[in-house]
Order: sequence, then structure tokens, then C-alpha cells
Amino acid sequence: MTEKFDIIVVGAGVLGVAAAYHLQKSSPNKSILLVDSQPEAGQANTAMSAAAVRNMFSSTTNQLLTDSSIAFYRHIQEGLGFDLTMHMCGYLWLLSAGQFKAPSVKMWMQRMEKSDIHYQVYEQEELQKLIPGMTTKFSDDDEEAQLMNLNNIDYALFGSECGVLDPDLLVKFYKQEFIKLSKVKPRFSLPVTSLLLEAKPSLGLPGEPYVWQDKRVTGVRTPKGDIHAETVVLAVGPWTNSLLDPVGISSFVKAKKRQLFIIPASNHPPLEQLLFTKGFSKAGFLPFTILPSAGVYVRAVPEEKSFWIGCADKVGRAYKYVMEEQDYKAERSYFEESMYPVLSKYFPAFQNVRPVNSFAGSYCYSFDALPFVYEQAGVIVATGASGSGIMKADAIARMADALYRGEKETELYGGQKMPTTALTISDRQVEVERVII
Repeated sequence: MTEKFDIIVVGAGVLGVAAAYHLQKSSPNKSILLVDSQPEAGQANTAMSAAAVRNMFSSTTNQLLTDSSIAFYRHIQEGLGFDLTMHMCGYLWLLSAGQFKAPSVKMWMQRMEKSDIHYQVYEQEELQKLIPGMTTKFSDDDEEAQLMNLNNIDYALFGSECGVLDPDLLVKFYKQEFIKLSKVKPRFSLPVTSLLLEAKPSLGLPGEPYVWQDKRVTGVRTPKGDIHAETVVLAVGPWTNSLLDPVGISSFVKAKKRQLFIIPASNHPPLEQLLFTKGFSKAGFLPFTILPSAGVYVRAVPEEKSFWIGCADKVGRAYKYVMEEQDYKAERSYFEESMYPVLSKYFPAFQNVRPVNSFAGSYCYSFDALPFVYEQAGVIVATGASGSGIMKADAIARMADALYRGEKETELYGGQKMPTTALTISDRQVEVERVII
């Protein structure tokens, strides 16, 4: 007997579980099946995230998506009492004088001001007092700094409405709320091998669908059999191409590997002092900090007494059309040869300290660094979050739900609205994002 549901949501990362929740909440009488290849929700790229959240974007679209999502996450924790281990420790963008005065940064600040995104400018002397162990100026005879093209730290932009959270807990919230509303149990360890594309209406002829027939995605194929649905929602990030390509639908995205290395601060007084840097926020620890050179960033994790060190290596790190197994393995040599030399120059406390653990995932990039939420031939695609999926997951999910229901506008958390077609392909209404980590 063929199984059939109203909606199948493929992918139980943060985008998938959030979409399943909002779809079920808005359409309580619809049967919605959530499926994922992993043993549990949120175990693929969501689990590999640095899980920091910011509204400090240059695109007003991204500002709206993230600002409303972060507000909802705060509501989950503060209003609903569901602990996400969310701390508003802030984001700290360290900049040289040249970077700070660049037209792109000036435009960024102007757009944030226009959107009421709060930020504060710190100068070198203030930063040195707040983080005394940080090197802000390299001497003229520092050959290492010159060789590595390291910039001095002359300014910083600090966003107080930014922070960090636990991605597993965020996924858990959406999953449990979806299960409360749904009559259909999610299915894990069930990979979707392909989408089902059929002629509508079918004439029962061999070889359908033909080019002259209307076509529609009618479900998914799995190792345990085909499952049909009126609508399929695809939220599989870097695996989007592998499912859309065979049915001739373009995703307009590609992936890039990202890695995180964990360095303990315990029993190392200089690192503990850096970890619990005070003065920026009530959180009482170092903000999520982006260095002015090489794309290296630092996330303090007070619960673990550790730091997560990452890098936005742009030119030089290959794009992948489809991610492979080796792309999910961190490269120790990459930390040693590329990240550590930069990190230890700006923060000498990291000298002679090495990672105890590491993990890798992938960003799913769109051409303008903004998400896609569009429908074609019966499949709603939510993809291309460009490394900031957690930050905007709630807003993306609400847009997918509004698209399913045929709403012209999507109401985001907090009451702000945007056109439901704004993140589609044919009617896209966005500004290109310039501030990507």
C-alpha cells in the first residue's frame, strides 16, 4: 500500500524542523512527515555549526531575517522558559584603520543605523584596556606579521544584540513542538535517494513524463519504498543539488567546507582570563570575535571552559557542488599551518596550546549570500543560508510556510512583514550581502 501525506519535509536540520513546526502550526489538519538520513534531528551540518547568532549584516533583508529569528529564540528562552543556553555576549569585529574607513564598512554601518541595528565603535586604546592580552599593534620590524599580512587593530564594531546558543537545544525545541502538534511520527535513519517526478495528469503510458506533459514532484524515494505527498519541502543544505538535479530543477547553490578546532582554557590562566573577558556584556565572557586578518574567528564557550576557533577562508578553499565524506573531516595541518600562526600573533595566550578536538561541516552558499525559499513543480526549496542558517532559520521557516499557504506576505516574529516572494528566484527582492564570515 502506497503511503501518502499532505507534506513531506526532507531534512531535519534546524531549517527542516523549524519548517515542519511552522507548517504544522499553521495547518493543523495537514499530515506532515519529517524525514532525515541521520539517526536523530540536527546531527548533520547543524551540529557542526559555531552556533553564533548576529543581526549585524549589510543587507537589510538579512538584517530582518536574523533580527526576527534572534528575537524568537530569546522568546523561547526567556518567555517560554526553554533553555537554549543562549548568551547575548555580542559580536566583536576587529578592524584596521583602512578597513574601518572603507566605503563598504561605512555602508554597512549606515544600513545598520537605518534598520535600528545597534552597534558601538571601540578604538584601539579602549580595546587594549578591555582585552589587555590582545596585540593591537605590530612593530615595524615584526617580520612575521608582515609576512602574514597581518593588520593592526585600530577599531572594532561591537553588536550587543548578537550572541551564541546551543544548536542541539534549538533543534530539540522545534522538534518537540512539532511532535506535539503532529499526528505523524518523524522518521530518522531514512535517506531520501531521489524525488519522484510524475506527469499530471498521468495517462498511464510507459516512459512518462514526456516533455509535453505537465510535471510535478509527487513524493520521495527511500530504501524502504516510495512515499507520496501533495508537497515536498526540501531543507537539506549542501545536499540540495543531489536531489534537485535529477529532476531538472536548479538550486543555484554550492558548498564550501568549514572547520572548527576546540582549545581548552582550563589550567591555563592566560586563556582563562581571556575567556572570561568582562566589560562588553552582562554575559561576562569574550564576545564572538573576528580578527582583522585571514578570516580567523574565536568563539568563547564558558560552559566547556574552551574556545572554538574557526576561519572564513574564502579564496583558496574550493567550492564543492556535492559534498563528499572527506569534506566532513577536520584537517589538523590546516590549523597548525594556517590558523594558529595568525591566532597566536593576535592573542599570545594561545601560543604553544593545541586543539583537543575538531569537527567540520559545510556552508551552502547562494550567489548573493541570501537564502532561497521558492516553489517549483510541487517542491518548496529552502536553501542557500550561506553559513548563517541558525541565525535566520525561524524566518526562513515562516516564509516556507507562507509560500505553501499562498500568502502574499510573510509575518515574521515581532510583527514585521516581507513579501513571501522576496527570496524566490523569479521575483527576488534582496540586497547582496557583503558581510560574510
